[in-house]
Amino acid sequence: MAKHPNTPSKTALPQDDLGEGPRKRNKANTPDFSQADTLVTFLIGPENEDVKPKTFIVHKEIVCYHSPVLNAAFNSGFVEGQTQTYKLDDVSEGVFKLLVQWLYSQKLTVQDLDQKKDFTAIYWQDRNLAALYVLADRLAMPSLQNLVLEKIEHLSDKSSTIPTHSFYYVYNNTSKDSPLRKFFVAMSGKYANEAFYDPVDDVQYYPHQFLLDLNGGTGYKQL
Repeated sequence: MAKHPNTPSKTALPQDDLGEGPRKRNKANTPDFSQADTLVTFLIGPENEDVKPKTFIVHKEIVCYHSPVLNAAFNSGFVEGQTQTYKLDDVSEGVFKLLVQWLYSQKLTVQDLDQKKDFTAIYWQDRNLAALYVLADRLAMPSLQNLVLEKIEHLSDKSSTIPTHSFYYVYNNTSKDSPLRKFFVAMSGKYANEAFYDPVDDVQYYPHQFLLDLNGGTGYKQL
């Protein structure tokens, strides 16, 4: 995590027009739990001879309401619709637990950790939030994407850090016009001083495309 020199009183994120974000979607009916006994299964994580995926059971109406992708899958004639089971072999348990938390509460619980004492916990919290954003993008959940961005900014303000250790993950798992990329570029341009970009660290923390984006002055707006 790289230090930024201060914590600004206003948002670090420019509000200029940088794209429309995920397409607006048609929702399923608002959940009223009239079908509380109708559940779907998620298999999370890889499966091989030594490892079995973690099983999560979630109310179908909650899942279908918040994700048009899952709504289409569970109400289709394909294997997901026939089995009412959805596999996410590239998603961790920690990330999916955050997704389930949001599905039921529209909230995300994050911890304000001490950078010196809890670096490992900070690393994984930052990484899980970045991965949750990527998953929300895949499942067409723009409200969750925006909340993740708010939480990342909150943690950055509280800890006076920028999550540079997530940059490679983000650039390897998002498209060139991703709001998450633009978010990190805007945050870095706002918070960091010249010492932040130590040439020795460039290869370790900063993808080449990130440096190009930073030089190009891209920014961020809500989806």
